[in-house]
Amino acid sequence: MKTFFKTMFITATIGLAVSLNACDTDDDDDNTTPVFPSQSVGINFMHLSGADTIELNTSNRPYTNALGQQYNVTKLRYLISNVTLHQVNGVDIELDEYFFVDISKPETFSFTGSRMIPQGTYSGISYTFGFDENDNTDGIYTDLNVANWNWPSPIGGGYHFMQLEGRYIDSNSADQFFATHMGTARKIDSTGTTFEANHFTVMIPNSGFVVGNSNIELEFTMNINEWYTNPVNWDFNVYGAGIMPNYNAQKLLNTNGKDIFTVRMK
Repeated sequence: MKTFFKTMFITATIGLAVSLNACDTDDDDDNTTPVFPSQSVGINFMHLSGADTIELNTSNRPYTNALGQQYNVTKLRYLISNVTLHQVNGVDIELDEYFFVDISKPETFSFTGSRMIPQGTYSGISYTFGFDENDNTDGIYTDLNVANWNWPSPIGGGYHFMQLEGRYIDSNSADQFFATHMGTARKIDSTGTTFEANHFTVMIPNSGFVVGNSNIELEFTMNINEWYTNPVNWDFNVYGAGIMPNYNAQKLLNTNGKDIFTVRMK
């Protein structure tokens, strides 16, 4: 990610723009330079549990994970960065923003990029969940500091990658709180304490698209049930609340999270 960042909290809709190279003519040569049209790109976010749209703070437990455990959602906030559009000619275009989404604030679901992208065929879209080592630095993002997005220094520092909270029915049929928080993974063993970067970067399957003569809008859909399966089924009875300092829980989120997003062009 470049050193310049813009905050996610933008409510602008998709715009269409065209950038033209200037024509260079003289009395002896009336050839013109090529015209290179480009378009703006918008990104929207949606959130599902299975086939159901996420609703916050339901009185019942309407969602079910792979182990059959029923739960609801009271909070979902997450951050992705390094969103990159890959052209078939080998050119990669990295958007100059990180995306901080808060499901309780619909204005954070939509974003219009500051960069124009050229017309043509794109083979896919990649992103980083959270920040990589170069960007996950304590205190440098004002908007994230205001949002209390910091990851505690004793367990690695930097910033959260996700906060997913709610209530579930445990193995004794009791109603319990869970807090699926993700960030740097702290490992303690006989050699001492180490901190492992816990972000992941993936190419989203089937994410190719074509930029033509109209505006481009890409819809990212997170299925939160994918955090809790594939390849390992997550047990709320084992990993409920208090998992931030739990190395195994943090690495399991990293393992399971790589297929949480699908994307389509609207």
